[in-house]
Amino acid sequence: MESKDIKPHKGYITAIFFLFVIMLFLAYTVWDGQKEISNLEDREARLVEERDALREKIEYLEEEIEGVGPVEPGVERPPRPLLSNFEINRLKRLGLEDPVNDITQDLLRRSDLIQHEGVLGGTMGFYSPDNIHILSPQWVFAYFEDGHIRGEMLLEYSVGRDGSISWKVIESYLD
Repeated sequence: MESKDIKPHKGYITAIFFLFVIMLFLAYTVWDGQKEISNLEDREARLVEERDALREKIEYLEEEIEGVGPVEPGVERPPRPLLSNFEINRLKRLGLEDPVNDITQDLLRRSDLIQHEGVLGGTMGFYSPDNIHILSPQWVFAYFEDGHIRGEMLLEYSVGRDGSISWKVIESYLD
């Protein structure tokens, strides 16, 4: 009789074992889901912080350009020179009528300052006033090229009492 009683119990034991395995699987799934939710909440918090920082940056930039005037759609605004009105007036007293333009135009004519040779028959030069950036009353950052390769250069300049502009190459490299 004992063998008949054991067989039905084996089926119950097997069923209970499978139910236990299923419960463990479900518990793991819930735990993994909670972990994923926690990760997503952390990511959301970081994104909110980043969004707020970007909004602050936008507000700052809007305040910066507020006095510059309206921008026409499709028209790029030239970069503002980094020279103050005081520095511009000092350069005018030294003989430059339009200091930013005069310095830019003088450098456009000074391809002799470029210490790199052109390639494939190209001639190195400063070809665009948009690629010349007056950083201060003594520093200029400029891009140069020959149509095939390009480089960047940091220059020091000084303006004589007669309005003449002298240049000194500080650093130059090819991209």
